[in-house]
Amino acid sequence: MTAPCSAPLPRRRLRPMALRLALASAAVCASAAAQPPADLRERLAACAACHGERGEGVDGSIYYPHLAGKPAGYLVEQLQAFRDGHRHYWQMVWLAQYMDDAYIAEIAAYYAAQPPHTRAADVTAAPLPPAVQARAEHLVRHGDAQAGIPACTACHGAALTGLEPAVPALVGLPQDYIVSQIGSWRDGTRRSKAPDCMAGIAAKLAPADIRILAQWLSHQSPGAHDRPAPAGSFVPPLACGDLPHAEVQP
Repeated sequence: MTAPCSAPLPRRRLRPMALRLALASAAVCASAAAQPPADLRERLAACAACHGERGEGVDGSIYYPHLAGKPAGYLVEQLQAFRDGHRHYWQMVWLAQYMDDAYIAEIAAYYAAQPPHTRAADVTAAPLPPAVQARAEHLVRHGDAQAGIPACTACHGAALTGLEPAVPALVGLPQDYIVSQIGSWRDGTRRSKAPDCMAGIAAKLAPADIRILAQWLSHQSPGAHDRPAPAGSFVPPLACGDLPHAEVQP
């Protein structure tokens, strides 16, 4: 039995199973209400300044991603990463440093339950030259086997809207944000649970390819109902943290 929506989640760090239960309970509550409870809405005011009232993003922002409709598990892991020293953006570190797992679960569940972001981040950007667009689309759809780089769609889904429970959408993100995050994986200022598949991929990407991938992705708009793919609907080819992945034959 889950706690009623009016009951606060326990303010302590939770074991993994307890965190999953807390997250599921919070998700039910968040999806049942158009607005968060008044106390949570007040606490999310700092988030809204950069990410939008419901995590939909802020027009003209070049470094702040949207949060709406992303998998709750992914949002939990990122807030924990800022809190625990695995990501190093000082504003987020400052906000997350005293958050416990139950509070993080509430925040993640609220944003995950919001309508997905549907607007391309760089709607006014000039279109890519045909040859550049073809290279970017090839990396997105097919990867680069010679360099050991899988297709973006292999992990983030055919529509690039992510995979439950913890693979995020790539569409609708600002170009400079994408570039900065890949750069952070390359220099170690962003880390994920081992094995950190994105750190490995980022290290193999040529700087020119990073830029054109970011440009192409920032021009894409998901559909109004394009939420992350259900868990188990496909299996990514790489081991990433504790997420399920395909067994690669030697």
